[in-house]
Amino acid sequence: RALCVMDCGGCCNSSSSRASPWRHRPCHLRQHCRCLHPARGAPWSIGVLTAWAALSGVAGAADEPTCKAGQHRPAVHAAFYLWYGNPESDGRWLHWDHKVLPHWDPSVDAKHPKFNWRPPNEHHAPFRPERGLFSARSNETLRGQFGELAVAGVDSAMISWWGRKDRVTKRDDADSGANTDELVPAVLDAASSAGVFVSFHIEPYGGRTPETFLDDLRYIHEQYGSHPAVWREGQRALPVFWLYDVSIQHSRNDVAAWRAALDSVRATELDGLFFCLWIGERGDAEFVEEAGFDGAYTYFAALGFTPGSHPANWPRIKQQLGRRGKMFVPAVGPGYDDTLIRPWNAHNVRDRKHGGYYDAMWKAAVELQPHAVSITSYNEWGEGTQIEPAVPYTSPQGRRYQDYAPNAPDFYLGKTASWARAFRGSTCAS
Repeated sequence: RALCVMDCGGCCNSSSSRASPWRHRPCHLRQHCRCLHPARGAPWSIGVLTAWAALSGVAGAADEPTCKAGQHRPAVHAAFYLWYGNPESDGRWLHWDHKVLPHWDPSVDAKHPKFNWRPPNEHHAPFRPERGLFSARSNETLRGQFGELAVAGVDSAMISWWGRKDRVTKRDDADSGANTDELVPAVLDAASSAGVFVSFHIEPYGGRTPETFLDDLRYIHEQYGSHPAVWREGQRALPVFWLYDVSIQHSRNDVAAWRAALDSVRATELDGLFFCLWIGERGDAEFVEEAGFDGAYTYFAALGFTPGSHPANWPRIKQQLGRRGKMFVPAVGPGYDDTLIRPWNAHNVRDRKHGGYYDAMWKAAVELQPHAVSITSYNEWGEGTQIEPAVPYTSPQGRRYQDYAPNAPDFYLGKTASWARAFRGSTCAS
């Protein structure tokens, strides 16, 4: 038997599937077994997983509510980035050599020298990954990462997607040329192997419009829609899409275009659950409704960076969206520090407080009982929001990087598992 870490405890049996020792079988709550099998590259042994599950309070479905028909246990999603590369796997560095970004005010910008970071000795992030400066093209890395997500109780990885692989356009925030779409098949397989799912975080690639998003939907449906690792929700089992930088602030003049695009796919094979970004400006709720979105998410991990990223505002946001029949997904994060790529942004640094910052955001989210919770992030290293394991590191040049001491490298994975279980035990979502 594979070890069922959580969810439909006991419903996974590796011997029942000839195709794979990993088993996915829907249970009565329309969720899925999350099983880990030690024989297929899982990063931990049964003993380690069992011990961690016990210490973290991770258990089966016995402690979770029995949901009524049409309801389900609320999900946990985590932002997951694929733009990392190294010479061994990609022939060059990708993203770890991120450039220092300019400030829009020339007088501020002039105070900060511009250069690219030079890995492997010095990289763009304030922390050092335990697995080193990895490549998302490595299947071994992906299997390890999705194994960590499984143990942390994450339902879906919100994979950062920068357009189809054949599109010549800006592909990430550093315009490094990283082609995230090329990696999706391997990502889906790694997710499936770990019993985790994938949702699509549609990024602002060059030239993105409501019309190009329709093309993206067709492409994703044709290329990936039949894969069992695609996260789906509700009675119609609809896939979930997160539209980054689509909001009242970014898309004020595109309301009609987004409404037309989304209306055109309703009740078709391209239908889904579509979430736009909630900033917190006046008119956010009206934008969500009038543009035809199913709900909104807040994304940002820096408390107060936007009104939407402050937990004090979450009850009001949930109420405003609920009155319109829309869903709210607040984002929680362990901290924030992007000063190695935005040295002028120190006022937005949020100290981790040895897990206290993360606990406070999670506590607010659990008390809110929203439709779902998103985590920013699993591995956005450049902004210091990651829960992926980190280790102490000092570069040959003497730069000392942050770590999770006095806690262990996997501290935030265990903490996430505890909070995910508390969240699932708190409510049923419709």
